Amino acid sequence: MNLRRLAALAAAASLAAPACTGFPRGWHAARTAHPADPATGAWRGTWLSATNGHHGGLRAVVSTIPNQPGMLRFRYRASWKHILCAGFSVDCLASPQPDGSISLSGSKDLGPLFGGTFSHSATIHNNSLKATYHASMDHGTMVLQRLNH
Repeated sequence: MNLRRLAALAAAASLAAPACTGFPRGWHAARTAHPADPATGAWRGTWLSATNGHHGGLRAVVSTIPNQPGMLRFRYRASWKHILCAGFSVDCLASPQPDGSISLSGSKDLGPLFGGTFSHSATIHNNSLKATYHASMDHGTMVLQRLNH
């Protein structure tokens, strides 16, 4: 490996490392809140890629979107091998179901570097969220538990 490439990798690692120690925006406030609705608040769990078997930790802060009834904003922080992580938000339409669960669906273009359009479908039931995700280069599942119920 030449010196320029090693320097570039070291610079990239130093930029990525601090991001892996963070939390989704609003995490600390969401952890201490006790919202009455079954969706908003702090969530923690894991993600698993069906494409390559990669997996990691996942945290989310879910909040309502002002002036948009039935819409929820998911702020995610996903990690992989405690080395890399990414944070992003996805707005989802929330549809209450007769059995008390909530169906969710949403998508967001994360740009070509991060897999293009990220699509997300989920169900919340009994303080548990089970989701599938799809992007141009990956697809898989996410399972989270609500922390503040």
